[in-house]
Amino acid sequence: MPKAWEKLDLQGAGVQSLQIRLQKLQKKSLWGYLYWCCFPVGAHRFYLEQPWAWAFPLVSMAIVALAFLGLTWEAVGFAVALCVAALWDLSRIGPWISAYNKDLRKASWFARQTPAAPADYQGRADTREHPMLWQRELQDYTQTKESERAGHPAANAPDRKGFAPGQRRLSFAEQERLLAEMAKSAKSTAAENPPDSTEK
Repeated sequence: MPKAWEKLDLQGAGVQSLQIRLQKLQKKSLWGYLYWCCFPVGAHRFYLEQPWAWAFPLVSMAIVALAFLGLTWEAVGFAVALCVAALWDLSRIGPWISAYNKDLRKASWFARQTPAAPADYQGRADTREHPMLWQRELQDYTQTKESERAGHPAANAPDRKGFAPGQRRLSFAEQERLLAEMAKSAKSTAAENPPDSTEK
C-alpha cells in the first residue's frame, strides 16, 4: 500500500506535521556511518554535532605537515592515534544518533505551547446533584464490602446459590463438587442405558 499520505504535510501545529518535521531533522544512521568514512576531516562528528570535531582535521593537517618535513615516526604516531579515535567513534555512532534524536523529540514536543484556560474559568462545577451511575454503584459496592467480615458473607446476601442473576455465586469447592456430581450422574445414566449392540 503506498504511503504517500505520510509525506503530505498539512502544516499547522498538528501531530502529523510535527512528525514530518522530526523525520526531516533527525539524524540517520546510514549517513552517520557514511560520514565516518571521511573521519580524517571529522565529518561524522560535524554531522552528529559532537564536540572536538575540529580536532580531526587539525590532526590530519599535522600528519601531512610532519610527513612533508620528513618526521616519519611522529607522523605515524599521530596517524595511529587518529585511527584509534576514529574506531572509538565508530562504536559510538549508534548511541550518539539515538541520544540526539531523543533530545530533538523532547525539545519538539515540550516546545508545543498548550493554550491556556479562559480567564474566568474556575474548574468543573460540582453541584452534587444527580450522582452518576458509577458513583451509585461504587457506593453500593463499598457498603456491601464494609458490611462483610473476613470469611463471612454479607448480612443481606441471598441464600440461594447458583449462576442466575440475584443468586450467590458458588465457591470454588462448591463448583468442583457440582462438576463431580454431574460427571457421576452422567456415568450412571450411561451405565443404565447402554447403547444397543449392532447385530451381525
